[in-house]
Amino acid sequence: MRNGKRFYFNNRFLITSLVILSLIIFLSLSLEPLEVLVFAQQEVAGEKKETAETAEETKEKEEKETAEESEVNIQADMVTYDKSTDKMIFKGKVVITQEDIILTAQEADFDVNKKIGYLRGEIKLVQRDITITGETLEAYLNDKRYLFQEKVELIQERKDEEGEEDNLLWNCNNLEIFTDSRNLTARGGVKILKGDYTITAEEAVYNDQEQKINLSGKVRIEEKEGGRWISGDKAVFYVETERLEVEGKVQSGIKLD
Repeated sequence: MRNGKRFYFNNRFLITSLVILSLIIFLSLSLEPLEVLVFAQQEVAGEKKETAETAEETKEKEEKETAEESEVNIQADMVTYDKSTDKMIFKGKVVITQEDIILTAQEADFDVNKKIGYLRGEIKLVQRDITITGETLEAYLNDKRYLFQEKVELIQERKDEEGEEDNLLWNCNNLEIFTDSRNLTARGGVKILKGDYTITAEEAVYNDQEQKINLSGKVRIEEKEGGRWISGDKAVFYVETERLEVEGKVQSGIKLD
């Protein structure tokens, strides 16, 4: 009887040992892929962090390069600098260059801290095919935004499909232009000449990318050759196709032979 109990006890002990051993082997095999998974997740997180840092560094580098490219150079006969107000006053044959923009005037006051210039006398801005003149000018150099006032004239040199001159000539009291997008807004006594068309309005907004002019306020378009005219509250003039859309109290007239 004692031998039977001893045999039963030994078998039970052996079975328990085998179960424990199997459990240890199972856990060791299960933990290995888990460790690999954790390592892989850590590696991916590290790559994402590295990618984010690289993108941030690239952005900072591009911003730095843009700032360097946007350097402004000024020439004049004389300059006065007031350190207390951080302002510079240039006089006589003032020439300002910024990227592809050349500005000329007789006088220019600059707020060095705000990067804003106030120009007077024989003002002219030239940017590739655009030339603008006026009596006074506020130049926001960081924004590439320019506000012309009084007797403003803008000439945009263009060619038609046959290579013939097809310029746009603008006259107005006030003109705002962003030289990076070349979009502009003209206000007060706006008059636009293009080919056979004469366009007048109180305000005209030009979108360079879409090549269209949105007109508002006492809009009138005249065509000399055909003797036609049309007026309304608002209009859209498509520069390339010379298509016209007018709305609001529309009136039209045609001269008879």
